[in-house]
Amino acid sequence: MASSDPMGLYIFGFVLLLFIGVIVYAHVQGRLTANKRKQLIRAFKASLNIEKNAPILVQGRAVAPDLILPTTGEHVAYYGIFVMSRESAITDTRTTSGIRINGIPLGNDGMKIDSLEGFMFFESGGDFTITSGGVNRTVRVSGVFAYFKKGADLVSGFVAGQFKSAGLPEEFFNDIMQFKVAEQALKMLCGFDAPLVTARTQRRSGSWNRTTTTQRSSVSVVSSKASIDTRVHHFVSGFNLPAGIMELITKRKIELPEKEEIIAVEVFIPLNREIFVFGTFDGEESIIYADSTTRLSVSYTDPEFS
Repeated sequence: MASSDPMGLYIFGFVLLLFIGVIVYAHVQGRLTANKRKQLIRAFKASLNIEKNAPILVQGRAVAPDLILPTTGEHVAYYGIFVMSRESAITDTRTTSGIRINGIPLGNDGMKIDSLEGFMFFESGGDFTITSGGVNRTVRVSGVFAYFKKGADLVSGFVAGQFKSAGLPEEFFNDIMQFKVAEQALKMLCGFDAPLVTARTQRRSGSWNRTTTTQRSSVSVVSSKASIDTRVHHFVSGFNLPAGIMELITKRKIELPEKEEIIAVEVFIPLNREIFVFGTFDGEESIIYADSTTRLSVSYTDPEFS
């Protein structure tokens, strides 16, 4: 990336690197093929042995906690929701000394973020409980997110200081990281996929040693898919924005302009819904993500045949 690129492109580059970091980490750490996973499921069905640190497949009802879905008010045992403004913008100013010797600039370039518009964040209902044959087991969804966060941390650790010194709010940085981690965690957990299409424009102004750049982005999500329930919502503030989404935005101290277009993409499991969970038994009462052998997945159909 050339030194004249705006801060907006640096943030885009960070998101790209973050995405690559998460994917590469998953590829290096996880060496499980779909066929191998199905073999493990068949082996468990044949033996039905429940042992510590061994694969386990449970079919039962998701009975707790009793959560309220922020978009519709439905009662669910689990949800994960991506919330983002359709339009966003970042303005930054770069200054240089303008003095060069043999083509080499003297003094460090200075870059500061002047303003940010828009947001993107992820919210999750956390772990949930499934009951089968009178036995309750906790599905430790949080373990999947922790696994992918390790990959994101490999990237963010190199650039967090740079963005902070440029004036990027820490909350904004953390929200981007959580957003990208959640995309990959839910892909493993429930086959989640919701392509995000982004269009960008930029405008520059200034003098020979001071340049101000504004980059504007517009995102769209047409559809989503998963092995559990998933939906895409489009809202407008002051018109049809649900109170539950407004609470999530307010909690982050985001000031919402009138008629702001907002996209919410959710995955969820209705309360008491029959589901399949495949993972590792922890020896007590939980089904967990332990390693790349079994991973952790939830679905409405038998994972052996999906």
